[in-house]
Amino acid sequence: MNYLEIISYFEDQIKEKSKYELLEMHYAPYSFGSGFRTYRINGKIIKIIYNGKENLVELKISNRHEKYPLNSWKSFSLGDVNDFIDKGIIQMKDELKG
Repeated sequence: MNYLEIISYFEDQIKEKSKYELLEMHYAPYSFGSGFRTYRINGKIIKIIYNGKENLVELKISNRHEKYPLNSWKSFSLGDVNDFIDKGIIQMKDELKG
């Protein structure tokens, strides 16, 4: 799975339950397909960072109602794409409920 497929999958999972606002995005196809996207969902800032060279995904979540980019991040997932899909999205949904 590449960055664009990861983002598409993530947005499909989220749009069913929550509205989201895209705050920032960057995609570098010439740099192993790396990229990141930042969203505001339920008052929290969610950042997904994909390292194409290492095939790693990092999920960062802010506290509720912090201003972007001056917020503190909780890092929830740093693993391969399957870890992000299997565990990271579930952790994020749990965090958004709380």
